[in-house]
Parts: sequence; structure tokens; C-alpha cells
Amino acid sequence: MELGCGLATKIVHGRRYLYFWRYERSNGISKKVERYVGRVGSTETGEKAVRMLLEHAIDAKAGVDLRVAMYRRALERMRRV
Repeated sequence: MELGCGLATKIVHGRRYLYFWRYERSNGISKKVERYVGRVGSTETGEKAVRMLLEHAIDAKAGVDLRVAMYRRALERMRRV
């Protein structure tokens, strides 16, 4: 399983900037969304990027945990019948 997020570097006016990207779903359509993180090489930018990746991973895990619980409940209901 992939998380559907990552980091990308863009060069603007000769300077390198870091962006966090992820996919969001809306009305059944997947769309790539990018958020500016900061200038490449900055300690603050690096920490912010790792925080963003961690937050996305935690959210993804919570979504998977909800699905697992839902499937287990469905299986238990089927076994009772």
C-alpha cells in the first residue's frame, strides 16, 4: 500500500524550494494537491517536511484502521447468521 504523498523540489528564479504533495479525492476524482514547505537546505524546512509526512501517514493509518474494524464487524455479523 502506498500513502499517496511525497516531497518535490522546484526551482524558482534559480532557488530551490520544497513542496509537499498528496492526493485528495473529491466526488470520486483524485487530485494532486501541493503545499509549499520552504527553501531547500533549511533545517526548519526539513523538520516541517518530516512533520507533514508523519501527519499524512498517521491519517492514512487511521483510515485503514477504520476499514479493518468495519470489515471485522461485517464478518462477525455474517457468522451470526
